[in-house]
Amino acid sequence: MIQETDEITHVWQNSPAARVPPSELILVTDFDGTLAEIVPDPTMARARPEALEAIQELVTLLADVIVLSSRTPDQLESLMPISGVRLIGDSGLALPRHAQKEALDRFNADARRLLERIPGAWLEAKPASTAVHFRNTDMSGEQMLALLRPLLDGARLSAAIGRKVIEVHAPKAGKGSALAALLPAEDPAGVVCFGDDENDRSLFEYVSAVDLPHMAVGVWSPEAPADLFERCDLVVPGPVGATAVLQEIVEWARNAS
Repeated sequence: MIQETDEITHVWQNSPAARVPPSELILVTDFDGTLAEIVPDPTMARARPEALEAIQELVTLLADVIVLSSRTPDQLESLMPISGVRLIGDSGLALPRHAQKEALDRFNADARRLLERIPGAWLEAKPASTAVHFRNTDMSGEQMLALLRPLLDGARLSAAIGRKVIEVHAPKAGKGSALAALLPAEDPAGVVCFGDDENDRSLFEYVSAVDLPHMAVGVWSPEAPADLFERCDLVVPGPVGATAVLQEIVEWARNAS
């Protein structure tokens, strides 16, 4: 159920995550579609000013604030100019092994040639993955995936439909795996995560199953798959709703400190 902003206070205050000390809580959030609205040109995306203000304050109140995004690390540094925020780009994917890197390079070369025939589609190569953007075309995700599937190298690459993007990377890798590798060293008392797209599914699955007080916040849009937020404790309408949750956590952390 999508919660409107006037219901968020009640949901947060009754969350197990709200019962741990702020200084022992970790917050993990996506960027596009969560802190920033999705726009036709990704280079024009900007975080909501109120979201940036909340993140800036939470850095001083929580154990750690992490932005875990499919953006490249360089892009994140430009988009999140806040000291103290941990920025993890490329969905936290490890650099691919030699065979996977070769498979990704072959895919990129073949896909670029294919996309030349599709006005509005373009390929973004990243260190450990590739994004095929098609927001400015009239194609559906299923159509684009069907077109790209013959270019995937069987066991070495997988592809998933996101919000007008196809994400291509090594199988069984993603945000959930990245956080699972990171969390033991952090040793928090609780964790909160935010996300809006298919590549956040593994994050929701991991956080909802950890043996810690937690809250998974889904950021709804009309483009989200119907079952994406099944593991979420709270679903809010777009970046406006995500910002309202961040502001609620700020108020809670201030009062608890």
